[in-house]
Amino acid sequence: MVSVFKEMKSHITKEMEKINYFGISEEEILNNDKIKVYLVENKTDIYNEIARAMAEKVKENNREGIPTSFILPVGPKGQYKRFAQICNREKISLKDLITINMDEYLDDSGDLISEDSPLSFRGFMRKNLFELLNDNLKIKSENIFFPDPDNLSQIGKVISEIGGADICFGGVGINGHIAFNEPDDKVTPDEFKQLKTRVLDISRDTILINSIKYGGNIKLIPKRCITIGMAEIFMSKELRFYMQHDWQSAILRKAIFMEPTPLFPVTFLKEHKNSSITITEGVLKRYVY
Repeated sequence: MVSVFKEMKSHITKEMEKINYFGISEEEILNNDKIKVYLVENKTDIYNEIARAMAEKVKENNREGIPTSFILPVGPKGQYKRFAQICNREKISLKDLITINMDEYLDDSGDLISEDSPLSFRGFMRKNLFELLNDNLKIKSENIFFPDPDNLSQIGKVISEIGGADICFGGVGINGHIAFNEPDDKVTPDEFKQLKTRVLDISRDTILINSIKYGGNIKLIPKRCITIGMAEIFMSKELRFYMQHDWQSAILRKAIFMEPTPLFPVTFLKEHKNSSITITEGVLKRYVY
């Protein structure tokens, strides 16, 4: 079995080396036949697009008298205050909204970091969405879910009971991770797609990129996390992923043109029947020297 994984990794590595991803043009990106790519000017447009998409889906389902369910990231981040403002202004009730956050950091003991930590995704969502909603519109506390290391099966059960989330929103890491599904060279593509909520180590690449907004203080970033799995993400009726950083230029090109591999998880997005990637102009640009 070990030789099979080595052979798979060697094959993918050779394939990656064959292609000059920075050489793939803007036209090839926008006109590709593998996954829908939408272009906006900047990250503010991305935040506005996500907020409006969330609001419109809730309004649509409220009219039909059915609940709405979202899988949500903390990255991108700017959409949540906008979403709360839209809901308060347009009086959109979120009483039937189910939110499932993708992931959370763990401390060295394997417990959830304190919600009061500036790094906590639970704390971020509370401050930037849940507490900002008018009382008569608020999401019910029993409909708010985060992965729990003491109850790994909870998220899977919730998602199965609702028949998959209406929309999974997300960003993409520098190593191609989605949620905290980090690259894995010990599983086959089919096995990777079946992974569920679990605890795992955060890669060195992710720790480095996540430390940038904290002055490069690598020691501040936790080394462990809990994340929902690819299986739970792919149960969603729609996947909407976003890239807003210039450093995601090569990542975008690999996401589209690299064959699906656990070594670069975002490559699996194009296997979902209803998925898209929205990008900024900086991400579309080729950085060729």
